[in-house]
Amino acid sequence: MDRRKFLERTASGTLAAGLASKFGWAHPRAGGTLTDAEKSARLGVCSWSLHNYFPQTRDKNFKGPGKMLDLREYPELIVDKYTVHNFELCSTHFESTAPSYLKDLKAAIEKVRGRVVNMPVDYDADWRGVGLCDPEDAQWEKEIAERKKWIDIAAEIGALAIRPNPGGTVKMTDLSRPTAAYKALGEYGKSKGVKVLIENHGNVAAKAENIVAIVKGAGPDWVGTLPDFGNFPEAERYHGLELMFPYAHTVCHARGLTFSAQREETGFDFPRCMEISRKAGFKGVYSAEFGGSGEPYEGIQRILDLVVKYL
Repeated sequence: MDRRKFLERTASGTLAAGLASKFGWAHPRAGGTLTDAEKSARLGVCSWSLHNYFPQTRDKNFKGPGKMLDLREYPELIVDKYTVHNFELCSTHFESTAPSYLKDLKAAIEKVRGRVVNMPVDYDADWRGVGLCDPEDAQWEKEIAERKKWIDIAAEIGALAIRPNPGGTVKMTDLSRPTAAYKALGEYGKSKGVKVLIENHGNVAAKAENIVAIVKGAGPDWVGTLPDFGNFPEAERYHGLELMFPYAHTVCHARGLTFSAQREETGFDFPRCMEISRKAGFKGVYSAEFGGSGEPYEGIQRILDLVVKYL
């Protein structure tokens, strides 16, 4: 059965399985095999896949076809094109955080009976070696407060989680600063029903060992990991994912970069990444994040094909 027909046939089952409870992910049958509806409920699409169609993140040299997007159009676009109802909405793609805008965005999500599984949250300070690792107390507290605002936004639109970056540098060995920051964010997130996730996304979070140490120190009930298949270098990829996946409960990034004529990912061993997630008992959403140089709409489709194939 082709992926489109598979997803169309199971759309109603997706909603029943995926929206039944806030953190109630699909569970395999006794024999370990997921039903079609359960597989469909495990699929998502990250807005970063289409970053060149948002004015805020468009690459200067991008010349691909297609119209620019407003984030409020994104949920309906993804449901119409892929029959997928789980979304990741990047903070950089919010045109506004005004109450009226958030009300419209929430209405757009509800219109298609969708669910925001996560909001990747990014600040320039993350990449300047500071952010949630800022050594100055006053600024550090401001950085935490800034990210708490995104927890409030997540709660307002019904998102399950946010993913802030720890910042800092890859050479840091003292993790007390980011651990305390994520502990504060996790406690605040708990009060709002929003999880706080750490992705293998550079700087302090370039090392899986750092991520796991922060999660353990901050409290893994409300602070977890967001493993990205493509973000580790090959020499560290599979061991890093093995360390992260036991603490991943909400979403992972099924990242895709380059594809063969047989529509398999060629940049790394995609089936091995899927097997690592399965062995760890991951029950969350596989969010397609296309990061290649090809046509992004087709890239998303190819990632979804692979996830369905290897679930």
